[in-house]
Amino acid sequence: MTIPNILSAIRLVLAFVIGYLLFNNEKVVAIILILIAWVTDLLDGYLARKTNKISELGKILDPLADKLLVLIIVISLVSNHTIAISTASFVIGRDLIILIAGLIAAKRYKFVIPSNIIGKVSAFLIGFSIFLILVFSPTEIWKNNIEIFIDFVAVVSLFLYSFYYFKWLKKLKTS
Repeated sequence: MTIPNILSAIRLVLAFVIGYLLFNNEKVVAIILILIAWVTDLLDGYLARKTNKISELGKILDPLADKLLVLIIVISLVSNHTIAISTASFVIGRDLIILIAGLIAAKRYKFVIPSNIIGKVSAFLIGFSIFLILVFSPTEIWKNNIEIFIDFVAVVSLFLYSFYYFKWLKKLKTS
């Protein structure tokens, strides 16, 4: 167990704590823990690359922690009527499709398809947008616009991911 993997494991635990807090409308502490989770996400990737501790476990644990954190936050915010079910569906659907596709590739080819800049940017945009809604409790019009933006990013990033995924599959089949 490397330090980057420990940081990802901490994020997994934080996801459940944050979910509990959001379900109970403890937004201030939840926001602080979300920021801590975000820092662990930045640190685990940086340390893995800097110390050359990139592992197969880390390639699975890091995105799993990220996706679980988003899943729990989104479900919590839907339960509190903070975001729309449709937006949650786009975000959760996107993450589930990416996760399942990655698991299929890992099982079939014994290879974890690496994340790319499109995935990182879209995850940041979705996460930051949700964070804005959580922190600022915008008016209904602004919240709807932010949700439309989240939906758009989720759909476009999934579309782009499918090209990336099939490009990797083609490469794996020919090697």
